[in-house]
Amino acid sequence: MSEDSKIDNQLGNESESSSATSSTDSIPPFSEIQIIEVNRENFSKIWPYLLVCVKSADFIGIDLELSGLGGQGLRSKDVQERYKTIREAAHTRSILSIGIATMKLTHKSEKRRALRYETQVFNLLTLSEKPFTIEPSALQFLAKHSFDFNRLIQSGVQFQGNNCPLKTLFHELLGSSSTLCLHNGLIDLAFLYKQMYGVDLPETLDEFVNNLSDLFPEDYLPVADSKYLAEYQTRYTASYLEYVFRRTQGDNEIERQSKRYHLEIVFPTSENKMKALKEATETVDVRLPEGFPDHAIPIDLHIHVCKYFAAHGFCHAHRSEKGCKMLHDVDAAIDLQRIKENKKAFRRKRRYNNVVAESVAEKTGTDEEAWKNAKFQEKLLTRDFREQKRNVVTGLHRAGVDAFMTVFAVVYQQRRTLMTEDSVDLQYLNRIPLSAKDQPLHLRRRQVPIPKGEEGVVDGHLEAFAEINKQRELVKKNAMASSSK
Repeated sequence: MSEDSKIDNQLGNESESSSATSSTDSIPPFSEIQIIEVNRENFSKIWPYLLVCVKSADFIGIDLELSGLGGQGLRSKDVQERYKTIREAAHTRSILSIGIATMKLTHKSEKRRALRYETQVFNLLTLSEKPFTIEPSALQFLAKHSFDFNRLIQSGVQFQGNNCPLKTLFHELLGSSSTLCLHNGLIDLAFLYKQMYGVDLPETLDEFVNNLSDLFPEDYLPVADSKYLAEYQTRYTASYLEYVFRRTQGDNEIERQSKRYHLEIVFPTSENKMKALKEATETVDVRLPEGFPDHAIPIDLHIHVCKYFAAHGFCHAHRSEKGCKMLHDVDAAIDLQRIKENKKAFRRKRRYNNVVAESVAEKTGTDEEAWKNAKFQEKLLTRDFREQKRNVVTGLHRAGVDAFMTVFAVVYQQRRTLMTEDSVDLQYLNRIPLSAKDQPLHLRRRQVPIPKGEEGVVDGHLEAFAEINKQRELVKKNAMASSSK
């Protein structure tokens, strides 16, 4: 049987497995992420399936592991100086791993207020054929999170040479009409542009933004940034990726139990996977605490959680020789934030009840007391909590996991608009957050003067984009032909 036939059979089996569970039935919340590793050994077998998933997706999350980010210019107050540092990094550093997570809507239930998405996650090990710089800090970070450098060297998919597969993948992505999901995505966009689009970054940020607005128009392939949504739409107290994901995952479960708008995530069943996919698939445990959201927490948790870590996702003191003895745990930080929010909700409810009736107010007091008794256990202390956490299997830091976290966070935060209007809210598209800045970077065309003496210079972007545009026009034409039948 040919590879194309195997892929067709795989897709057919997935459709059958999706329909095996009635679309009217609710499904349990996901507790793990299935990840397919793509490397040099299995590349030819899995590559066609990856391309099909990208072409058919409604949302595509991407995350990159890099060999470095450049110098201190990333923290410059001048955004143009930041861009220069990013540009230099994209030209001298390399992509080591690419995470791709695709989500395709398979069912929408107004009755259950549920959006069901079939999801597939890929982790590509990538090894550049061109020389590149590796920063010690990047090595330390990746090693700390169990990145396997030997596996990268032995099995990484080579790119940036002739017939570059990543360039083909990116062109397929640009030809699709999905939504690209990133987290704090300016650096990712720069590396994708240089190393997968295959064009040198322009000298100025304005020129780069113009080129990105060509590649990612709001009406065809827009960019949605999960960090921007967390800061400007949902207004979470922290916006680093793990916090945003665990918060949206927990919020989604609360919404599901309350029969409000929520997501249902479905991974293809292993029984229906072809052998190459089975062998390449690993799972990462992302269970919520047992009994969530009514799980008990340590009564002394508030005095043990590191506030700096809770806000930023890292702690400088923790990395020092003395170290930080506080608890560095995202779930614990989220638990504390939920407690604050619940207390505010009870206070608002009491104020309302004082106006309505004394009897209702008494019930509210009883509700709050019951909630406190259930939530806080005097016998459970933070030291016990630490021991329990050691027994929970957690996932490694890898691009595939982060890509899934990103796309899930975007779709969850936009679930209401997706349910009512079948689209992402335009006011949140093509906006990339900039640290220490009040306004995001808006990917829309700007007036950029052509430097004197460069009027006749050939623009690599214009040449490359002409091919992309042809592909898009063909896709639109085929879509119109299909809809008219």
